[in-house]
Amino acid sequence: MSVFEISEIGKFIRKVRKERSLRLEDLSDEQISTATISNIERGVPHVNKEKVYYLMQKLGLNANDLPSMLMRDTENMETMQLKLMAIESMIRMDEHEKAYKKLCNISDATREEYASMFHSLRGRYFLKTNEWKKAERELIDSNRFISQENEVKNNLEAINFNYLAYLQYIQNDLQQALIYAERGLDVYREELVDPEQIKYVLMTNRVIYLEKLGKTDEALKRLDELWVYLPIVRKTEIILPMYALRADLYRRMKLYSDAIRYAREGIQIATTSSFYNEMFQIWTILGTIYVEQNNLNDAETCFSYILDLESRVAQKQELVRAYCSLGNLYLLQGKSDESKRILQQAISWAEKLNDALKLSNALIIMGRLMKTMGQQEEGVHYLMQAAQIAEQHDYSQKQFLACYELASCYDSIGDKKRFQEAIDQMYQAQRKVDQKQALFDVW
Repeated sequence: MSVFEISEIGKFIRKVRKERSLRLEDLSDEQISTATISNIERGVPHVNKEKVYYLMQKLGLNANDLPSMLMRDTENMETMQLKLMAIESMIRMDEHEKAYKKLCNISDATREEYASMFHSLRGRYFLKTNEWKKAERELIDSNRFISQENEVKNNLEAINFNYLAYLQYIQNDLQQALIYAERGLDVYREELVDPEQIKYVLMTNRVIYLEKLGKTDEALKRLDELWVYLPIVRKTEIILPMYALRADLYRRMKLYSDAIRYAREGIQIATTSSFYNEMFQIWTILGTIYVEQNNLNDAETCFSYILDLESRVAQKQELVRAYCSLGNLYLLQGKSDESKRILQQAISWAEKLNDALKLSNALIIMGRLMKTMGQQEEGVHYLMQAAQIAEQHDYSQKQFLACYELASCYDSIGDKKRFQEAIDQMYQAQRKVDQKQALFDVW
């Protein structure tokens, strides 16, 4: 009896025992202990084959029928794996309610047999329904079951960590999102099946979280590491965010020529695909670059095209960014009414999406607009909200910017007391930035 046979027979015995609702203790006796039964089920090498045959006899399994039984079990396993794959596809296609009904119809024995995948799919369903706590619990449970498996055949654990990272990201906990992304890369195994190319997804998302945390240098370093793999990345939905990130990071570093080049290359790739979210994102970045260069005509061309794509965009977070950039463009062009209208839409969407970072951006630009229109107290209202949100979520750079604009408003209306308070808040925010950078430099 080979090691492979022992492993397969052990799995089959365990499945039969579970289907019959038998405990290890129910099968143990003076000839076979619970520890031995456990070893057989786990496929421990060098197990006494007589013990295996004895256990099979207790379960009413004929050794002569074993090959055909194993073949039928393998066919059933492949059928079940296909069903789970179909459910996974349905969740991806936003048919999550139908997928959940199919999950609920899976038998208890099968749920236990495929526990890691079952809980992972439940976690992804709860992500779709915005039930964050349930999603987190299911994904963590899935990884717990993976750790108990004798043989790991895929990178499901890394996939789960990617979903856990995204879960923290949409709840505005960027630090924890980054930790989960790093954890996913730690557990990723090159030798295992990876049809989703989850390694590159995790590497891309790590760059996103670093960029959102204001760690531009580290983000660019990690993006350079990812870029080496570009020739072997098959999925366009991974390639396009890579181009968007490089364009946006170069924009932050004021390397506008490089930023425009990568944005245009990304747009050319996106044009041949139907990935409208990514296309929308890159056009928004390109328009923002032109705004920062004071090339307002080209910026307006970009944003006019973006608004034509609006109905095709599923990820409304990108819509918020586009609205913010367009509102800032109108502000620079002196189109106050248009700027106010579009920024109100940005604020409304950011609040609906619970996107604290984009909400703080929209509020800061609205505060600037109110100041420009001579409505200083209105500007203060928006800027105070922005400063509070930024402080709450530890967006120190955004807090500094909001407090700077507040100080400008107070200076305009001659309120020296509140002006000094805003200056003090700017100092405190800058201290946080400096302390983080000092800690980062150590590593």
